[in-house]
Amino acid sequence: MITDLNKIVKEWSYRVDDGKPNPNNSTHLYHLSEILIEYKWPFEVIDEFLQNINEVDIVQKKQSDGSYGSSYTVKKHNPDRGQKLIKKDASKDDIEKVKKDKEEDEPEKIKSGEPNQKDKSLKQNVETSKSETYSTTDTGIDDEEFSNQQEIEPVFENESDELRTEDIEKFFESGRIPKKYAKVITRLLNSEKGSKTKITNFLKGVGAGELQAQAGEVITMASVGMNDDEFEEFISILEKQVEKYPKGSKPIVTKDWLDSVRAVRTVTKKRLDKKYGKGNWKIKNTAWDVKEEFNALGNDDYENNKGFSSDMYAKIEVDGKDVLDEISLKKDSVAKLFNGVVTEIKKWSSNVPPEVDVEVYKKGEIERPIEYGKKAKTLEVDESKLLTGSILEKENKALRSTLVATGVIRKNKKGEWEMNPSGRKIIQALEQLEVPPPIDSARFKDEFGSGAQDRFKKGMVIHAAISAANGDKEALDFLNKQIGYAKGEDGKFPEGSIKRYQNDTVQFLVDDEEAKEGLLNALAEKLPLKSMIEGEEAMAIGGLSADPATLKRLFGVDNYEDFKAGLTIKEDEDGNNYLVYESKAPAKEVKISEVRVRQKGLGYASSVGLEFDIAKDFAQQLHTANKEEYPPEPEISDKEKRRLGIS
Repeated sequence: MITDLNKIVKEWSYRVDDGKPNPNNSTHLYHLSEILIEYKWPFEVIDEFLQNINEVDIVQKKQSDGSYGSSYTVKKHNPDRGQKLIKKDASKDDIEKVKKDKEEDEPEKIKSGEPNQKDKSLKQNVETSKSETYSTTDTGIDDEEFSNQQEIEPVFENESDELRTEDIEKFFESGRIPKKYAKVITRLLNSEKGSKTKITNFLKGVGAGELQAQAGEVITMASVGMNDDEFEEFISILEKQVEKYPKGSKPIVTKDWLDSVRAVRTVTKKRLDKKYGKGNWKIKNTAWDVKEEFNALGNDDYENNKGFSSDMYAKIEVDGKDVLDEISLKKDSVAKLFNGVVTEIKKWSSNVPPEVDVEVYKKGEIERPIEYGKKAKTLEVDESKLLTGSILEKENKALRSTLVATGVIRKNKKGEWEMNPSGRKIIQALEQLEVPPPIDSARFKDEFGSGAQDRFKKGMVIHAAISAANGDKEALDFLNKQIGYAKGEDGKFPEGSIKRYQNDTVQFLVDDEEAKEGLLNALAEKLPLKSMIEGEEAMAIGGLSADPATLKRLFGVDNYEDFKAGLTIKEDEDGNNYLVYESKAPAKEVKISEVRVRQKGLGYASSVGLEFDIAKDFAQQLHTANKEEYPPEPEISDKEKRRLGIS
């Protein structure tokens, strides 16, 4: 059991998005519990520790006139800060009462995705281009500090192959784009994507997110701010740089994103031409979704007035007046709207039952592999049984899928089954674990080199899958209980299996009113249809624009009052439940988004995801709407055309 708090906090900071662990954030606490499980803390100790870390005091702050303000909560009261202690180690009920009292005193909260609640006006005659935010080249990280970061690996072996800031800085001299992005983009082009690489390694003072998407957003924002000649020269430089990437490298900036940049810029110009009239508008400045940049455009209240899902902003001059244009950016229709974890559900509902509580599920997920290891037999790998014969039959699809997903077998370029080289190390380690004695995490660590819980769980799943292919019924029974291979007479997967947990959670999201409202609010934040239908924001999905004109063609209505939508449970071919968010009459019925509860490594991965995807049906019909509204053809990649079935 590792109890070194410095080591625990360091690992915790690596796993949270912004590198700043927050004990009041349920997602962050989930990561902490995973770390403590991996460090072999007993479950009861973890529960007590997490409870203690959340203990809070209720205090009041002394005001300038000597009185005390409203009650609020802190981790530990501090008399030196003028905090008057009201109650120490407050109970959950005490805390809820303070929150309720505070909510009653606060103005009505902004409703997710609804327009006309925010002030989108810009102060006129604000010289954004001359502001410090737009004129500085300071990224908050000097060149020496950048080159010394352990999280950054250069994509090129030779410095002579790297892009230089001087190669592109002329495109940022106009003042339309913050100058610092010349250096940021250069750094992004020259770096590989590591497991711990974040945007804050390249630029300070910005929010966390998926690095490749953020890099694409930055380049798109800069490109929209350039004139046509500047853009063509700029994007050509970037495209040539991407073509030079060594084979096998993992660059941050990809060809797919550069294709998307071109497409987004094209469709944005078409949208603005249609909205304001060709030649009647011009872009004065563009900004990424950063507080200082948004404010520099001429709106002083980023927190309250920024778009629900906007990734970039443009200050546009129309008839001598500055107006704000907001765009949410998606590389293509495969891009996720939301990529979180199931702990979000506890924020939405106070009614989460044990079968939907991920902490309850995770206890069983580790206990079963431990029990399996106690009874397991010495592993014997018979490649012929893994690659031919009964394993290829239809009734063994679930077992075959497990062997593929865990890296035991794969199909080669000829379409033939073969052993997967990526699984060789763990299989060899498992073969060395002769039984008796039983297989436990300590023996596994000695042989494999890692004692992490997810590695041990994966090891036992691989052991069982190979054994089941050899005809071991106990191993197959373990996999059924751990993953969920077959439904019982009740039409459900075994209780405690990951598929049962996923399906129960999806059902709960529909049945529980609090959870449903939370889910719909989260969807509205990521896909603010009301705001888009009424023109406050636009979304660019590669070369497809979701805006009032295209959405009217898509749904057949031009106002949100006539737009109705709801959640419907669907089941895929493997028996997994998922949710479909779709429009209803009087609007045309269109699948808009799919919501899935999914563990990517079934039965062993460290977390269970909660994902919102753009529905294929929505993308297909949006393509048709764009073709009609902004002819002749939307600019989308060949890969996107194949996915959407467009010739």
